[in-house]
Amino acid sequence: MSKVYTEQKAPSFGYQPTEKEVGFYIVCNDKMILDNINSLMRKRGLLGISDTAGRVHYMVDARRGVPAAVNQITGQALKGLDHSSLSNAQIISAADEVMQRHGLDSVLLGTRICRYILVQSIRDATLMSSVTKRAYSLAGVEFGMTSTQVERNLRYSFRKLQIYSDGRRNAYILNKLFSELCDHLVDRYDCLPYPTDILL
Repeated sequence: MSKVYTEQKAPSFGYQPTEKEVGFYIVCNDKMILDNINSLMRKRGLLGISDTAGRVHYMVDARRGVPAAVNQITGQALKGLDHSSLSNAQIISAADEVMQRHGLDSVLLGTRICRYILVQSIRDATLMSSVTKRAYSLAGVEFGMTSTQVERNLRYSFRKLQIYSDGRRNAYILNKLFSELCDHLVDRYDCLPYPTDILL
């Protein structure tokens, strides 16, 4: 049995095969509009280079300095790796799994409120720093009730949890569930547990 070796032609430096490129088309008959687009891209550290077919490829412009180039590359590499890139369905599914581990009854309104707060907190982690003020009022608007009713419904859902029996309050339990949800999302989807813009 003999092996057949095929030679694969490497793409020229700096260019990907066109079928792997993601692009967009701009159709206009006004050169000023194209100049404005190029100006905006330059301000963001991207440089347009035309190939022989007349297509413009935007590349990272390192003339603004090494830190600016690194930030551009890192920003693109990290884009989509934090929780914000996940769909609502993925986050809801993960939140349901975390709540099921603790035996929360999915039929109860308080459990649905808990899930809503957890999902919103993935999108805006600052909600967990002021649960009773911001998260409760946000859930109250969503479910058409007061913050006091939100707290009461959560307390009723949490009443069978061991952590509740130990004397922990709703805010502590929500923060614990949020922390477990973050860990679960990291394990399941291999994403960062915080927005990537804080790295840049």
